[in-house]
Amino acid sequence: MMLAGTIWQRELVEFAQRRRALIIKLAFPLLIGIPLVAAAPPFYAAMSLTMLIAIIGTLGAGAVLTRERQSGLTLRYRTLPVTPGRLLIERLSTSALIDLLQLTPVLVEVMLYVFIPLLPLLYLSGVFTPLEHPALLAISRLLPFSYLHESLLGALGGQPNLLPWETLLGGFGFLVGAAGLTGRLGRRVTESD
Repeated sequence: MMLAGTIWQRELVEFAQRRRALIIKLAFPLLIGIPLVAAAPPFYAAMSLTMLIAIIGTLGAGAVLTRERQSGLTLRYRTLPVTPGRLLIERLSTSALIDLLQLTPVLVEVMLYVFIPLLPLLYLSGVFTPLEHPALLAISRLLPFSYLHESLLGALGGQPNLLPWETLLGGFGFLVGAAGLTGRLGRRVTESD
């Protein structure tokens, strides 16, 4: 058994030790997706993958942080010799890595169809229908799902509306912006109510 020296190592050790939860987290996308697999056009395959990644990443990280805050674990984190921003970035990065491990079998083997409550953002990102109205196109460039959708559409052989460098630049911009906001909001997340 490995002793955790940092927050991200503790998270990975805890994830690996809970075998039942590990099996459920890794099998969930496969069990939901296998019955829904069909020879979908690239547009619909990209739509389903975008929705799956959005729901797993959004709900997974938020649920863990909420549970830790309610149990008082975040108050104990405040006693560690790291800044709250670094602490939060480590926690979210580890959650993202675990989410990637969870999605890897699905992305390799099948394309899933999943419906989630983020439909307005996904619609405004141009996931369901190509956007033609200039105002909707401007809004879609502000949402991260449009860049994810465009990159998956291009990777699956469809015709993306963005050039590869635009997709890469947009995705990198969202990562830098999210890391900056996470660092700034770290203290608030680790505070008590």
